[in-house]
Amino acid sequence: MPVDMELWRRLKDEAYRRVLEDIEIGYMDSDIVDVILLLFKRKYSFTTSSCSGRITIVDAVMPWKRKDSTVILKKHSTVGIDDVVKYLSEVPVSRLWLIVTGPIIHVNSAKLSEAREVIKIARNSGFKHSGIMSMSKKGIISELRTGIRIAQLLKDKERLYVSKDDLEGVLRIFNEALLEGKKRLKRLEENLRRSMS
Repeated sequence: MPVDMELWRRLKDEAYRRVLEDIEIGYMDSDIVDVILLLFKRKYSFTTSSCSGRITIVDAVMPWKRKDSTVILKKHSTVGIDDVVKYLSEVPVSRLWLIVTGPIIHVNSAKLSEAREVIKIARNSGFKHSGIMSMSKKGIISELRTGIRIAQLLKDKERLYVSKDDLEGVLRIFNEALLEGKKRLKRLEENLRRSMS
């Protein structure tokens, strides 16, 4: 199915206005802004959603279950013991999970060759789990993903699974994973910039 270029251009213009508003009000993760703007500068691509990587605490049956889950903490920067330990005294509805995820960006491209080029740049930047998700008259949607993800059960209703002493080591590893994602995001920015010069 070919992309409707008139519709695609309208979608890009609308998305760009939303991005500029998000930047202005401080809603967008500051360390992903340059990557987003570079993708918008490409003639045949724009972003539809993004996250620069984050550490969360989620109350859920399983860390991947969104239904009936509650986000307790969400930070796009490193976390300290004080950020997390205060939640360990609370009784969860299900289970408390500590989760770190790397950056994720959804890109809408007007041409298959452009989608392939963006994916190639992303993979060469460490976003190894990137690929095309769907194609329609609205565009070719690609997901750029690093594959960085760790989940650790902290506690359920009956018991604590990570002591305060253990938590320091766990957080060191989670922060390290988050920062690795940020490095790959910076590499993506550099490679996008290089591809446009």
